Amino acid sequence: MTTEIRLSIPHRPPFHGVALLVVGGLAARLDLSYEHLEDLQLALESILDNGEYAVDQDVRVELDVDDGSLSMLIGPLNGDALRPDLEDDDDDRLSLGRLLGTLVQRVSVEERDGSAWLRLEKDVGVARAQEARDHA
Repeated sequence: MTTEIRLSIPHRPPFHGVALLVVGGLAARLDLSYEHLEDLQLALESILDNGEYAVDQDVRVELDVDDGSLSMLIGPLNGDALRPDLEDDDDDRLSLGRLLGTLVQRVSVEERDGSAWLRLEKDVGVARAQEARDHA
């Protein structure tokens, strides 16, 4: 059984804190370490706070916990701005791809309804994932 949380907010800075609180609540439910919580929130904040990634509609954050992994899907996003930042290999600057690579185990871009969606996956451990499903 998968624990799923879906959140839709305006893609404007005053609402970004709501998404960060939801991620924080899930991390608390999973009894994740403070470092894991910070990793997840920083990853989400890095996407939401970059206005170039915004499109003219609400942004959705979908969180799934299953089999020891937490998956966060964020979108719709402007793929033309997002993809180059993920693929930038310039060692002289901290690109989005390098940052996310230090925060989560897997990063991928998916196409959905003509827009880019960013999937971030973090391993959280089987016991914690099972506990979250049991208490959901």
